[in-house]
Amino acid sequence: MTIASRRTMIRAGAVATLAVPAIVLGASGAIAEDDPLTVDTLPSVTDSELSGHIDSIDIPDIRAIDIPDIDTFEPEVEESGDETVVSLQTDVLFRFGEAKLSSSAEDAVAEAVAGLPDDAEVEVVGHTDSIGSDADNQKLSKKRAKAVADVIGTERDDLTLDVSGKGESDPVEPNERGGEDNPEGREKNRRVELRYAD
Repeated sequence: MTIASRRTMIRAGAVATLAVPAIVLGASGAIAEDDPLTVDTLPSVTDSELSGHIDSIDIPDIRAIDIPDIDTFEPEVEESGDETVVSLQTDVLFRFGEAKLSSSAEDAVAEAVAGLPDDAEVEVVGHTDSIGSDADNQKLSKKRAKAVADVIGTERDDLTLDVSGKGESDPVEPNERGGEDNPEGREKNRRVELRYAD
């Protein structure tokens, strides 16, 4: 076979290769270059043409989960003689080690003070548990009391507020029992109290 005949065969193969797409497009309806592409001018594909390219997938079983009941914010109210103490658990109001109230926590504080007597003098006192240093707990308790007092002042401008923090110095429950950690006690100690005379 001569070089010239090889070139002729290669040219013929190239022409045949280029002609195949034109035949396929011709079968589906050729689109001229200057025609706009629309839904009506797109080539159609049948289900039988697609079936060889579609694989099934396995969908795992989905199990339902139980969502626990969420306790609503309920301040503890204790009356002792001529004084009332409203105790706000800080675990509900603040993130660990922080003194910034979320908007829902601000709403809870506003709701808790709605029933306080008009023009009352209210002590806002922050408390912590014994985790961390005395100095850090003192600062945190004061910042939390101030955050709560700021909301109270916005909601009830008729109240006179005295803000302080006692850190871990005045627990209502022991932070430890028998030398062991007492998480339930520590939880009760993390609080902001509102104290006012009846």
